[in-house]
Amino acid sequence: MGETSDERRRSEQFLAVVAHEMRTPVTSIISFSELIRGEAEGLSAEGWRYLDVIERNADRLLRLVTDLLMLTRIESGGLPLDLGPVDVPRLVADAVVIAAPAAAKQDLTIDTDTREGPMLRGDHRRLLHVLDNLIGNAVKFSRPSGLVRVTARFHATRGPAGGTWRITVSDSGIGIPPGEVEHLFGRFTRGSNARAAGLPGSGLGLSIVKLLTELHGGHIRVHSVLDAGTTFSLFLPVAGPQADPSVPAHTDKTGDVGDQEGP
Repeated sequence: MGETSDERRRSEQFLAVVAHEMRTPVTSIISFSELIRGEAEGLSAEGWRYLDVIERNADRLLRLVTDLLMLTRIESGGLPLDLGPVDVPRLVADAVVIAAPAAAKQDLTIDTDTREGPMLRGDHRRLLHVLDNLIGNAVKFSRPSGLVRVTARFHATRGPAGGTWRITVSDSGIGIPPGEVEHLFGRFTRGSNARAAGLPGSGLGLSIVKLLTELHGGHIRVHSVLDAGTTFSLFLPVAGPQADPSVPAHTDKTGDVGDQEGP
């Protein structure tokens, strides 16, 4: 049986309270770890390893808390967009810069192919979050010395929308098992092969990606082949959201699955 609206609301409120209460102590752990690192000249090699473990897991927990808070704000309509002109090629370049250190650790190449086009009406910060998540996932799920490819194209159309930006993020990594793609955008959902491989993640990132994309009046598609790679395609109307940008355009938990042809 599915959740009733009251049950879902109580669940969201509970998650929001837990995330809020966890944020301060987790931030304190990170801050004091940084202080210890700055003052720990006599720390043994084993002590440094312990400190690394503390910082790594505290960072993971802080990302989880941040994602929970963002997800509950979006779903409650409490995350208004700061709309303005967004330079899409520049947006892609900014996201690639963020992903570059993690890619370098795995000896991955991030290849970009963007074309000029009109400014997109959107929230640069939120769209950067979307691309950071998608490119970060592509890096995380790729094999060493692999390739991540990011493209951006503007497709002009007639009508008030004025056209659509299509941004794709492709990898040659582990892919997603058949039958699991359609559930990929649900909360706390992760591919079974990612869990089996011990790859870190909360299963919240793609839920946030989908909702932020829909806040912009767009949608997302995914195509994946197990052990061959995955491609995510964002379709964003250049005119931006047509309705209230604090309310998601759709409330279902699955993105579009299948072909990548056209918006």
